[in-house]
Amino acid sequence: MSIRARAHSLLVTITAAATATIAVTGGAVAVAPAAAAAPSGNIVTFGDSFTANPDQLRNTLRMVPAMTDGYPQTGGCLQAPNNWPRQLGARTGAPLADWSCAGNTSRSMLGRIDRAIAAGDVHRGTRSVVLAAGMNNYGGFGVLDGVNILDPGAVRNAYLSDMRAAASKIRAVAPGAKIVVSGALPTVDRDSMVFCALNVVPNLPAGVPVPVLRDVENWNRANQRDAARQIGGHYVEMIDGARGHDTCAPDRQRYVAGVIDTTTPNYNMIFHPSYAGSQFMASQLAREA
Repeated sequence: MSIRARAHSLLVTITAAATATIAVTGGAVAVAPAAAAAPSGNIVTFGDSFTANPDQLRNTLRMVPAMTDGYPQTGGCLQAPNNWPRQLGARTGAPLADWSCAGNTSRSMLGRIDRAIAAGDVHRGTRSVVLAAGMNNYGGFGVLDGVNILDPGAVRNAYLSDMRAAASKIRAVAPGAKIVVSGALPTVDRDSMVFCALNVVPNLPAGVPVPVLRDVENWNRANQRDAARQIGGHYVEMIDGARGHDTCAPDRQRYVAGVIDTTTPNYNMIFHPSYAGSQFMASQLAREA
């Protein structure tokens, strides 16, 4: 299948999924920035819902105060107390400022970086900044950015431009901070290309081949690697180490939940990382951040 044909399939498949995600996650609610700057030696994280990974019910009903009272959030975006940024903070012992937000692309992440700088969370004493966006660029959120997602080359170019802008913003206020580009967890079996949306029978995941998802994961990984090289950052691989832990893995080895899923332990949102998946990402990133 040609790249353009696969990209068309991508529009049909992933835009539908992204549209559903928009319905679940919606837009962020603006709130005042943090009152005090983060301490020196802190880690700052940016990313999409695979990073923020909030409780799905709370996130869906986030306009109801009772659903969000006491639940972690930054800049109007809900974030799970067990997501990988918070696990990364616990592993490293470093102060953490998590600015991830469901629905973020590399383009909308730039606004979150501006807000983090204004809040004093990215500053001269910041130890490292982790950037974990990219997959949403290929779906409905990429369309909202004005990018032609039927053209993988256009998505790539826009992403690389955004990442260069992100690095410039960060280095303008935190010249000594290490910039880390995080890879993304795989959702499909790397060999069979099967995506297991239905996980209801213990250790018997069910799905169908979705080759375009593996294509997108590969394109996104290549983009992230190249971005890290261009901005003088450090790329952290996720796909290779997480091979065999996708939606089709045995229940307790599954790093990403399915869509209808009653067997994956400890996950917050459908088609998002389980606790084990977030734990794996934190362990990989702790070596660089």
